[in-house]
Amino acid sequence: MKILRYLQWLAVGLFLFVSLGFFLERSIAQDTENNPCFETIASADELFLAGEKSEARTLYRQCKPDFPESSDNGTEVPPPVYDIQQLEGGHKLWTNALDGIESNLDSKIFFNLVPLTQRYPQFIPASLKLADFCVNDSEFCERSAREGQPKTASEVLERVTELYPDNADLVKKKIELLALEEKYLEAAIDARQFSIVYSDRPEAAEFVEIADKYLGKFKAKINDRLVGQTVAGVIIGAGAGFLNGNVYQGLSGLQMVVLMLQGEANFGREAATALANNYIARGELIQDGEVLDYIRGIGDKITRFMGRKDLEYEYYVVKDDKLNAFALPGGKVFINTGAILQTNSEAELAGLLGHEISHAVLSHGFLRIAESSLLNNLSLVVPFLNYVSPLITAQYSQENERQADILGTRVLPLSNYAADGLLNVMVTFKKIYGDAPTNYLSTHPAPVERLQYLEKIIRDNRFDRYAYEGVKKHQKIQQKLQTDTE
Repeated sequence: MKILRYLQWLAVGLFLFVSLGFFLERSIAQDTENNPCFETIASADELFLAGEKSEARTLYRQCKPDFPESSDNGTEVPPPVYDIQQLEGGHKLWTNALDGIESNLDSKIFFNLVPLTQRYPQFIPASLKLADFCVNDSEFCERSAREGQPKTASEVLERVTELYPDNADLVKKKIELLALEEKYLEAAIDARQFSIVYSDRPEAAEFVEIADKYLGKFKAKINDRLVGQTVAGVIIGAGAGFLNGNVYQGLSGLQMVVLMLQGEANFGREAATALANNYIARGELIQDGEVLDYIRGIGDKITRFMGRKDLEYEYYVVKDDKLNAFALPGGKVFINTGAILQTNSEAELAGLLGHEISHAVLSHGFLRIAESSLLNNLSLVVPFLNYVSPLITAQYSQENERQADILGTRVLPLSNYAADGLLNVMVTFKKIYGDAPTNYLSTHPAPVERLQYLEKIIRDNRFDRYAYEGVKKHQKIQQKLQTDTE
């Protein structure tokens, strides 16, 4: 029993050391009663839930103007075309490109398909051919692309799928490319999203099968990587223990291996139980059913699009004034009361939760624990790594944060929340931290960086910022928390 408790706290302590969560002192009080837009947005929310989305959008716009210098001029996207004869032009470009493919002439293929896809993006076969060409001859595409032209197959597909996200052929090609790059989870998520968003389409069932296939490949890849990293950490730790005369150091590494090889769900369950029990002992865990149901409800809307049915999502609310949230492996999310009190709407809280859920879905924490175990054991043998390790893990964490920001934002419009929920949380961060640039020892991108790329995602994908905000329900939970914690 003592060994199990030690193992649990070892896992929790290690995870908290590399925590990927938000951390912000409470400093901006939310004063909805003095906000002139509160009632307007509340009325818009009622219209949105009643299905009157056009009327709701009009009200939302009164309080949420377009992004400055918005590139979205309302230009109608033409319907997709598969027959070149249906286009007004581009016939010669297509004929030349096909001749180039037949003759295996790279220049003739590339320099005809690129202008064809730029002038007539609705001609889907051209984008598919160009993507295939850039997969097979990536160096030529990279070398030959001029400014404003796609350099990779990914760029080709990103551009056209932004215009036609419901085109099954394009989405399949994008998934194939992700799988070719061994980005199995991203492939599974894209397939799952298509199957859910377009559930009435005949291709939906096929996309479910594709999602399951690549999720299985992702899990197998994670397990292989975990075994290799963690076993290496145990061997190094055992060697360090022998050199230092401490045989228990190797033993603790072995215990970590046993626990982690049980999988993310089991590992997260053990770690979350240990951490939750500690909060309970200190009287810091919220047990109120209404508050917990509110958080679970938001989480359920988000996780249905994530495609990780193997994870057991659970949510814990901690009495803490800091705007903080973090995810343990396996879908265990801890969120502070300060995060609820300092967000302005359910959509903002959904953005924050979506970010943390994304960390769990992408197995960031699980992998970081294995890697940190390896680095920590190495540092006992080579003390210099005490200084190098933070540089390595910080850069890795910044990339994790960007991935979680992007996925957390993409899932908001799918869940019928305003797409700028997470972006607006970043606005709060910017008010606190300003425009400080990211440095090597930072575990998060600077707020100004996050605002820039989140705004670009929303713009480029035409995500809807004028959807459900949930201000009244959020205010009710805030008031309940304030009353209960006084």
